[in-house]
Amino acid sequence: MRRVLALTLGILLVLLPVARADPNDPRDLLSVSHLIKVVSSPQLAPGNSGAFVFNFTNPYDFPMQNVTLNVSIYRYATIEETAPVDASWRWAYPRLEAPAPAMCTARECRLHVGSPIDRLNVNETLREQVTVLTSADMPHGTVFAQSSYFLRLWLEFDFNNGTAQGRVTFASRGYFTDQQWQEARTNRGPGCGPFNSTNRCLGSLNLTVLGVDGLVPDASFGVKEPFPVWPFYGLLVLVVVFLILAFLFWVEENPGRYPRIERAWLGLKGKIRRIVRLPRIRKA
Repeated sequence: MRRVLALTLGILLVLLPVARADPNDPRDLLSVSHLIKVVSSPQLAPGNSGAFVFNFTNPYDFPMQNVTLNVSIYRYATIEETAPVDASWRWAYPRLEAPAPAMCTARECRLHVGSPIDRLNVNETLREQVTVLTSADMPHGTVFAQSSYFLRLWLEFDFNNGTAQGRVTFASRGYFTDQQWQEARTNRGPGCGPFNSTNRCLGSLNLTVLGVDGLVPDASFGVKEPFPVWPFYGLLVLVVVFLILAFLFWVEENPGRYPRIERAWLGLKGKIRRIVRLPRIRKA
C-alpha cells in the first residue's frame, strides 16, 4: 500500500508542472485563479443595501494594461424557481452602485473601461467594491426559504510578457447559456489541450468554442426577509416572569426572610383570588 501511495504521489508531482502553462502566459491556470478573490458578499433584507467586495490582483510578472472589468447581476434563484435578470426582468431592482470613477447605478457596472490609466502593475491588488441596492417589492426569499442573486464578471486586458503580446479575455460562467456551455463540453475537436492556442481546452471544456482565454468565478448575494425579533423578546419576558414567580414562591415558603415582599405578594394573591373566584352554585 505504501508503495502504491508513493508511486501515485510521484506521478502527480511529475505531472504537476506539465498541467501548468508558462507562468508568464496570461492564460496560466494558477495565475488566472488569483485574478479575482471575493472578500465579502452581502446577505440583505428587502429594501436594504450592502457591499459586494472582491480583490482584483495582477499575479503576473508583467503589467496588465488597458483593463476592462464588468460586474453584473444576471440570475435570480430559489430552491423552487430560477429566472434571468435581463431585459425581461419586471422590477427596477436589484441594482449595483459603483463609486467614482465608474459612477454607475445599474444592473451592470463597468469598473474599468479599458483606458490607458486602467492598469495593474506587477503584484498590485485593487480592492473593488460595489453596493448592492434592493427594494421591498422585488422577488426575495422568506424567513424559511433562502434566495440568491448571481453576479458575473467579464475581464479583458492587454499584455506584453517580453516574448508575446496581445489581449486576453476572461469571463464567468454566467456569460454563457446552457446550450453554449454544453457545446463547449462536447465539441473538443482535434488536438484540444491547455497549450493549443487555436483549440484550447481546460479539462473537458473547450475555451475556444466559448471565445475566452479562461474562466473567473461567479459570485452571489442573498435577499430574504429577516427572522422576526418579537419571539425572542416574548421569550425573554416569559423567562423574567417565571424567575420573578419562582422568587415570590420561595419568599412565601420562607416566611420572615423578606417581610415587605412577602406582605405585598400575599396581598396581590388575595386580590387575584377575589377577581378570578367563581360563584358557588347553590343546592336546591
